[in-house]
Amino acid sequence: MRKVKQIFGLQLWKLCALVCLVSPLVSASTVEEIERQFEAYLMRQLAKVQRNPDELLPFTTDGCSGGLSEGWRAFARILPSFKEQYGEKPPWESCCIEHDRVYWLGETGDGYAKRKAADLELKQCVRETGVQFKPRLAGEYQLHESAVEEGFELASELMYGAVRLGGGPCTPLPWRWGYGWPPCPFIGPVADLE
Repeated sequence: MRKVKQIFGLQLWKLCALVCLVSPLVSASTVEEIERQFEAYLMRQLAKVQRNPDELLPFTTDGCSGGLSEGWRAFARILPSFKEQYGEKPPWESCCIEHDRVYWLGETGDGYAKRKAADLELKQCVRETGVQFKPRLAGEYQLHESAVEEGFELASELMYGAVRLGGGPCTPLPWRWGYGWPPCPFIGPVADLE
């Protein structure tokens, strides 16, 4: 399995390197089309796994993936003042849990559009959380409300970029699109994209 992950990672890095090299030379729509075609191939692989609905695992969530929720909880356990000021979990954790519900199931019919919509909803939810919290946080920390809003905007952009980059289907990552299903079988050379 480790060898499969290494080969998959190498193939993915080759594709990422290619996109990075050509992206300054082509339009954003061309880069998105390359991304869409590669993801369509991965969605077809995931659809093969999804043929047996009995294999779908019960829904689970880690809150905000990538250690964001767990790191927050760790700070709250270690530093009581952090917990007192900021709470036990990130203020946008409910956004992540709703995002996880969509990723867990990982629908493959028009999967690229559904995944992108879920990622944009996560981004918007984090922004809206900032709007909700900005009067309180601005008052507590003597900040201008626009500074609070900018902080949440930055968090939403970083989270969006992370899920777009690391959340595709059929990766070995536990937060992949369709993580409720068994892992996809080995994915062959990128030449199989057609």
